[in-house]
Amino acid sequence: MTGIALGALACLTTAPLPADSGHLLTPAQASIVIPPGEEAMGREFIAAARQQLAFVEDPLLVRYIENLGQRLAAGLGGDTDRLRFFLIESKLVNAFAGPGGRLAVFTGLVTTTRSEAELASVMAHEIAHVAQRHLPRMMERAARRKIPTTAGILAAILLGGQAGAAAMAATTGAAMSDQLRYSREFEREADVLGLTILTDANYPADAMMDFLKRLDQESRLQSAEAPEYLRTHPLTQNRLGLVESRLRQYGDAGNPPSLDYFHARARVRALFESPQSGGSVAGFLHEAESADIPGARAARYGLVLALIRQGENARAVETAMALRADYLEYPLYGIALAEALLAEGRALEAVEVLESVQEQEGFAVIAAYYLADALMKSGQLKAARLSLRRALREAPKNAALYKLLARIEGERNQWAQSFQALAEYHFLRDELERALGHLRTAATHVGESAYLKASIDARIKEIEKYMAGRANG
Repeated sequence: MTGIALGALACLTTAPLPADSGHLLTPAQASIVIPPGEEAMGREFIAAARQQLAFVEDPLLVRYIENLGQRLAAGLGGDTDRLRFFLIESKLVNAFAGPGGRLAVFTGLVTTTRSEAELASVMAHEIAHVAQRHLPRMMERAARRKIPTTAGILAAILLGGQAGAAAMAATTGAAMSDQLRYSREFEREADVLGLTILTDANYPADAMMDFLKRLDQESRLQSAEAPEYLRTHPLTQNRLGLVESRLRQYGDAGNPPSLDYFHARARVRALFESPQSGGSVAGFLHEAESADIPGARAARYGLVLALIRQGENARAVETAMALRADYLEYPLYGIALAEALLAEGRALEAVEVLESVQEQEGFAVIAAYYLADALMKSGQLKAARLSLRRALREAPKNAALYKLLARIEGERNQWAQSFQALAEYHFLRDELERALGHLRTAATHVGESAYLKASIDARIKEIEKYMAGRANG
């Protein structure tokens, strides 16, 4: 992974910045600023990272992480709409803020946290890194001090792991020591602003302290290497003291347990953890007996998904039906039932369930995705296409919708439209070269449609112009 960061971060270009004053930025100064050159760099960084890391594409989990990120960023000014949030499948407890406002959390972090407030505290900290322009400031400082190996150190800070450690070891001792001290300063700055971001979103400030202390304590008790998050975000007693001293400024937030968090956490466990560990049917069955109502409900939901993964589809349908009957108002249970029905080969019944879910407030787009999938599997290709087209009008930057649309258009033998949709999917994933390749393939299938040809040609020129501007910038 270091090779990605070395190549991407070394060519980072930034707008001119004032000399670093060394003091902590105040929350009043916080704003998201992402110049075009940095956003282009962010695209390159993520496109390269996708070749090495497993980015989660599950629509429900992507939706949850994006919604949480947007909630946290809502109180900041500037280019908040240009922030991008990702979930990476990895047991590592980690998160990072990459160039161009690209922020990622690992599934291991989701399952290690105990509440949405704890997860939000980590994401708030990463957003603070972006708001305070730590990556551009680090590059600028390195340029002033003529340190040629900063990209390797940045790779270690952002991405960690053995490769990152090797990059750090390859630098001179003086340069590494200097940059790490600066990194700790950045961590303190991000903690200060992160607490404001966290509490502005109505989360309790002490969630940040609870998570950091527990992570530090667990790593000491296990007498093992520190979790990746503590290695990439250095934790010192001074830093803990700063966070603790700041807690007194914030009152208690009346934040109730988040059902969405517990269900996202259960979904991560069921889909990505092995049946021998957190994703086991037996484990979810045990947790479903808990007196903790949100936790027990999420465990029943996780049980449905674990049963599907294990191939016990009939039992999954039965479990999902009972769960939905108990809590008809919660849309996730309808989607879980539809997933179980589809696994059982009962696509028409899944369509009926999803049509009712689509009517529930706030779930039109995500339900449209699952509905289109069910319609396609029941042979209703035209209706599936219409469902996705309606959803895309409401959510034109939803990559998952385009990926499914490409499949449906392919099933309809509409190859130009299929490759065109696939191009948009890759464009939204920051894979511009692949997007262009699919558009050029689409252009060979347009037939007699002048409108379709013009649409594809215009999109090719648009992306080529963007890429040319990035190269010249």
